[in-house]
Amino acid sequence: MKNNIESIIKYLKGSNDDFIVTSHISPDGDNIGSTLAMYYTLNKLGKNVYHVLDDNPPQNLKFLVENMNILKSEEVNLDSYNIIALDCGDKNRMCISQKLIDNAKKIICIDHHASNDYYGDFNYIDTEASSTCELVYNLLIEYEKKENINIIDEDIATCLYTGLVTDTGNFVYSNTHPSSFEMAKELLSKGAKKDTIIQKVFQSNPYNYYKLLGEALNTLDVVDGKIASITITKEMLKRNVISFNDVDGITPYTRDIEGVEVGILLKEKKENEVKISLRSKNYVDVSKIAKSFNGGGHIRAAGCTIYSSIEDAKKKIVEAVVKAIQGDKNE
Repeated sequence: MKNNIESIIKYLKGSNDDFIVTSHISPDGDNIGSTLAMYYTLNKLGKNVYHVLDDNPPQNLKFLVENMNILKSEEVNLDSYNIIALDCGDKNRMCISQKLIDNAKKIICIDHHASNDYYGDFNYIDTEASSTCELVYNLLIEYEKKENINIIDEDIATCLYTGLVTDTGNFVYSNTHPSSFEMAKELLSKGAKKDTIIQKVFQSNPYNYYKLLGEALNTLDVVDGKIASITITKEMLKRNVISFNDVDGITPYTRDIEGVEVGILLKEKKENEVKISLRSKNYVDVSKIAKSFNGGGHIRAAGCTIYSSIEDAKKKIVEAVVKAIQGDKNE
């Protein structure tokens, strides 16, 4: 079922089953913000709800989950339950066990990735939306109107605002629309803690982050003036005592160079497993590049994993980006 908010609201209201809220691997602001907002909402509606994620949030988002009990899949023992998958464009990237996915009564998918194939029993997908948090916001506003109740409180507003500002780069990226500013205005009026969010997300990087950044910038490589890449090895992470999930903020340094169209961050998770983050500026659809490596994402921001050495992964992804740029130029 595609893009039917009313059907989702009707199901949420009528179901007496438990709910699991979850998202994609390698959590980010939209991931955490949308899942927490939905968790708090279902709690307010009197539902039994569990936040399940088999990964750890990055340091700059831990302020959102300080009082939250995030479960791992092995801690969950439920008979009849539904899954709400938020900000997860691919069923295979859901950050819970396959057993939980297979045994769910229904899957509700709320997402804004272009690569989403409508894998849910209920789907609310809008690839033009700034963030999944914007879709959750739309759903909650509609729920409030239909049921004549107030749902969005200070906690929910703070979660939704976090996802909005992180996925829009604090309203800088091309996915920022008039609706994004309208949403921000409404969330602020409902108590979203803007100053706390900005300080925690953008202004509280640990000292070790900057030590790693200095080392990472020494790997900066520019190809044909159009492609820039930075490489982070597992040894660099270990040497600088910083976790894999805490360095995605380095990605924009690849894109934000004059003349560069596509930026690439390569992060070595373990031997022969490299996460690739792709960013483009004007015309290259990086989601197509990511999809060719079984990844996905958005036109201007996407990612994938290459199971090879970091040197080979760099060679493969740069070659794919070169072809994409040449193809776009010829069109």
